[in-house]
Amino acid sequence: MQLADIYIQLLIILNPFTAATVYLSLIGEDDPREAHRVAAVSVGLVMALGTVMVFAGGALLRVLGIDLPSLGVGGGILLLVIAIDMLKGEHKVRSVEPGEVAVVPLATPMILGPGALTVLLHLSAQNPKNVVALAFVLAALTVGVVLYFAPLLRRLLGVTGVKALSKFIALLIASVAAEMIHSSLVEWGVLG
Repeated sequence: MQLADIYIQLLIILNPFTAATVYLSLIGEDDPREAHRVAAVSVGLVMALGTVMVFAGGALLRVLGIDLPSLGVGGGILLLVIAIDMLKGEHKVRSVEPGEVAVVPLATPMILGPGALTVLLHLSAQNPKNVVALAFVLAALTVGVVLYFAPLLRRLLGVTGVKALSKFIALLIASVAAEMIHSSLVEWGVLG
């Protein structure tokens, strides 16, 4: 697989527009400089964690005794809880410091969740690791650009439009979470 193919695959799984909608719902009407700082911290963390996973992810999971289906079930449950909170209009993360919002839930599991980690591990096993790492960094930077311009989306759609889009995205996130849990249970042999 070539760099462009890997980049596109990773960009799709990182889903920058969903991340932007969640980002807008988390930062609220905060100071633009603070919002950009949250985005920069989040994308920096995503790049660091993703690059580590490319080069050491398989070994790390083996050392911890975690298989990919376990990662899928755990991450799926976490995403499902976040989606339910979004649908109910509860953002428990609003009570934490903005720097923490950049880490959880924005960097992980929203941008770099179990699905993206699984794809990274799969691509790293089948392609040169340096090509996968470069494609991942480029995809993460693209997400950063989308987050940087996300407040423009809020201005174009208005607060109500962003809230409606957030509810729709929450339904999609819940669906992705359910699929992750289901496919992991099938892989374990629990479901047929």
